[in-house]
Amino acid sequence: MGIVDRLRPRAAMSPYQEQMIREIYGGAVTSSGVAINSDTAMRLITVQNCVRLRASTLSRLPCHIMEANGRMKNKAEDFYLYEKLLHQPNSWMTAPEFWSMGEAHVSLRGNFFAYKLGLPGRPILELIPIKAGAVEEVEQADDYSLTYHVRLKSGERKPIPGERIFHLRSLTVDGILGMNPIQYARETMGLGIAGEKFLARFFGSGMHPGAVIKHPLTLNAPAHAALLANLKEKYGGLGKTHEFMLIDEGMDVQFPTIKLVDAQFLEQMKMTEAQICGLFRVPLMLIGAGDKAPTYASAEQFMLFYQMFSVDVPNYESAIRRDLMTPEERKKYFAKFNLNALQRGDFKTRMEGYQIGINSEMLNPNEARELEDRNPYTGGDEYRTRTSTVKEPGESKPPDKGATT
Repeated sequence: MGIVDRLRPRAAMSPYQEQMIREIYGGAVTSSGVAINSDTAMRLITVQNCVRLRASTLSRLPCHIMEANGRMKNKAEDFYLYEKLLHQPNSWMTAPEFWSMGEAHVSLRGNFFAYKLGLPGRPILELIPIKAGAVEEVEQADDYSLTYHVRLKSGERKPIPGERIFHLRSLTVDGILGMNPIQYARETMGLGIAGEKFLARFFGSGMHPGAVIKHPLTLNAPAHAALLANLKEKYGGLGKTHEFMLIDEGMDVQFPTIKLVDAQFLEQMKMTEAQICGLFRVPLMLIGAGDKAPTYASAEQFMLFYQMFSVDVPNYESAIRRDLMTPEERKKYFAKFNLNALQRGDFKTRMEGYQIGINSEMLNPNEARELEDRNPYTGGDEYRTRTSTVKEPGESKPPDKGATT
């Protein structure tokens, strides 16, 4: 046994506990001198914009519990989880608030935990979100079952079996906990916050005059004040920016440039902004960032990219199936977030899409009306082509004009 092993504490904390302590007490200090954790990272406007966008995206997606009956799939409105996941998972939160909170935790910490309130083996009564940082450790037993050690409000550390926890993970390398994206991108976050602090201190210090006037003589206090007041009266104010300046008494005037806006500094800020957006898989245009105005075609492609690769809907649906349903329920029910809520274009585009869907018999009129929150009508459940070129059974095609017999 080496000296390092002899000096190592017997009850060494787990990596997850060490990570939580860093989060609580300010996070690790980066090379830029800024301490970064999941909370301080939100002070960087680019991080906040990305997290808010991802959270608001999930809040817009209604979650339906679907029932599979052979090849038919219908909404299971009578299933006990349907109302909870679609409208209200607990007594004080709406479903949009719950899902947006979950996405914010996953984006900033890599994990979101909620307690399943109810008796074991009985239907879940409520989903109670667990405060960020309250889960101090996740332990895996020899039979691969998980135990979550949660710090309660009273200060007590309570072990909760995994079957009582709803757990959303981001990218994971151990299969137990999701990776904290802020932890692995601390240097980039620190560079961004350091740049903002530098700018704030530069402009807050006041050491950047618009003009410097040199007098050949040494002025006493009254003469200095009189000269300054005279110059301000003649040339101060926005309306006098382009007037001629007449300098007498051998004085010299200089207009210093602000070297802060050098191309390198601006490029560094843009690169940091782009790297943060890349971390959260958010196109720059969606948070009003970037220096290039997108065209209509490019904006559409950015939106498709965001919907395809950024919104982690399959992760949520699989977690619901794993944590909220029994093995018997999984054979019949599944969760489905409605991504169509993100794809509603302008009215004309929607109507053209419905027309194509109805004419190709992928939709019936009542299904299209339901997507527009309109009531059905009698006969609208039929899948039938609505074009004038379709003939009724037994109807013969009229001869073409000019055809010879």
